[in-house]
Amino acid sequence: MGAYECVTFSWSLARLRWAALSVVAAVSLATFGIAASGMPVRSLCLAWFVAAAYLMHGIGRRAAVRHAVLTIDERGILDRRLMSKRIGWHEIESICPVNINRSHVVDLRLRWPDITLSGTRLPIYIGATCQKTYGVPAMTISMLLLDGHVGDLLAAIARYRPDLVPASNRQSYRNAAPRHGERWLLRR
Repeated sequence: MGAYECVTFSWSLARLRWAALSVVAAVSLATFGIAASGMPVRSLCLAWFVAAAYLMHGIGRRAAVRHAVLTIDERGILDRRLMSKRIGWHEIESICPVNINRSHVVDLRLRWPDITLSGTRLPIYIGATCQKTYGVPAMTISMLLLDGHVGDLLAAIARYRPDLVPASNRQSYRNAAPRHGERWLLRR
């Protein structure tokens, strides 16, 4: 197989740091609950600590990952957080319009959601049912903790399939470029 040029996004250490600090701030509030005299309050605070430890473990795992999490190339989109196989461009029906200044997610409508999402975890596969039943997009790609923004994602998609990018977003992503301290990895 030949080499494919691709745009990749990895976990943003700065954004993961902010997420970790948010968890620590929430846990610090639970320390006041430990001083409370009631057993139900102490039990609730203990559950809060366990949940925070689980979240911190997840943040730590993500910070240790050095490979690309989201890859966009001429074959399609591969989001390793959602599924192990690539979503081919022919499987994507449309991309929903998005406000790139306020949003952190891009929603995808799939042509054959049952087939595309088969073999994925249940929380991901539910998207197929929701698209068929309620008409909502089957997949959501989040850029919240990645090293890019929604405009960057739309620009990367437009490189390979400009027809999928909504007309309302075509002008807004054209000026998207890596911001100070961020990078796009363009691999060949």
